[in-house]
Amino acid sequence: MDALEALHARRSSGKLIAPAPTREQLAVIFDAAVAAPDHGKLRPWRFVVLDGVDKDAFGEVLLAGYLAACAEQGTEPDPARTAKERTKLGRAPMVIAVVAERRESAKIPWTEQRDAVAAATQNLLLACTALEFGTMWRTGDVVENPTIRQHLGLKEHDEIVAFVYVGSIPADAPMPQPKATSADSVSWWSPT
Repeated sequence: MDALEALHARRSSGKLIAPAPTREQLAVIFDAAVAAPDHGKLRPWRFVVLDGVDKDAFGEVLLAGYLAACAEQGTEPDPARTAKERTKLGRAPMVIAVVAERRESAKIPWTEQRDAVAAATQNLLLACTALEFGTMWRTGDVVENPTIRQHLGLKEHDEIVAFVYVGSIPADAPMPQPKATSADSVSWWSPT
């Protein structure tokens, strides 16, 4: 699939099945991800692959993070959400946590570093699409959760940019609606 085909074919897929990318395919995917624009060549990204039993075990980390957040807020855990936290990564055979690691730089502000990681995430999605895998970029309150951040080895100023769910799209999955065109998003500036 060429680059423009991958751009237009990329869709978010909420439920993915095995197989996930192989290690060889992941090498291609991550090489594409790190080809993102990176002012100052700081390489502010880190990718943490969760699959197999380790992905399942990370469900316990998500649960611990949810329970800690409830305790901090003084609220009772919702039993339905408690069960969901353990299994939420089960929507795909592989999940990739994308982390923005703040690099010390007098020249490159943190916003540019984080933007580079967002660009790397988009490259990752497009590479998966080009290799005919489905993806879903997920965030939510888990990206700010101290328990989850700790288990991923984040430092104080690092951020989780995405949890990218990766796998194969089921044959019976409904086709997503075509994407909107850019017509309403483009204007031409003129000084007059």
